[in-house]
Amino acid sequence: MCGRFNISMTPGMVGLVDELGVPVTLAERYNIAPTETVPIFYEQDGQRECHLARWWLTPSWSSGPDTKFAMFNARSETLETSRAYKAPFRHKRCVIPCSSFIEWQKTPSGKQPIELYRNEGAIAFAGLWDCWNDELLSCSIVTTEAADSIKPIHNRMPVMLDKAGMDLWLDTNQPTDKLKPLFASELAYDISHREVDAEINNSRNKVLPKTRSL
Repeated sequence: MCGRFNISMTPGMVGLVDELGVPVTLAERYNIAPTETVPIFYEQDGQRECHLARWWLTPSWSSGPDTKFAMFNARSETLETSRAYKAPFRHKRCVIPCSSFIEWQKTPSGKQPIELYRNEGAIAFAGLWDCWNDELLSCSIVTTEAADSIKPIHNRMPVMLDKAGMDLWLDTNQPTDKLKPLFASELAYDISHREVDAEINNSRNKVLPKTRSL
């Protein structure tokens, strides 16, 4: 799963935005939590756009924003059967940029927050979006079974895309069967990790994650 992430305009993030082909500078954000606003990139009529969306999907057919069901992550295994996700999976796919994200690892002394990141470059999450009542854009991050190197930290991970994966995912002309290889429990690039201070546990702490003091 993914419950917090960060956006920093590092050279890697600038490169990711360039690959997406939308001339935009993203605001730096730290410890982003579900229901907060995040940038998403999607393609319509062959043109890519960047918009802000609420990170907690509100289906177009629903009665409005609700947190009764956890819809900030979407399991790849059920995208075609979920009432909330099956239409966005076909027609409303997006990329959500990330410089690092946080998972909590179970340890004998409690849950330890772990920051996962690329040494070079930024991370592109596969996402889904929808629009409720012609006024609220919202999104969800697609997750899959964790790769072997991630499993000691968490059994799930966001679906992370390289350049070819982004192009495939954003092309709404692609049938969903061609997208399923993107859900493999493999990493599109090397992901490093480090323990960070527990202050990140509080979603009100909008700070750059600090490496844990030993």
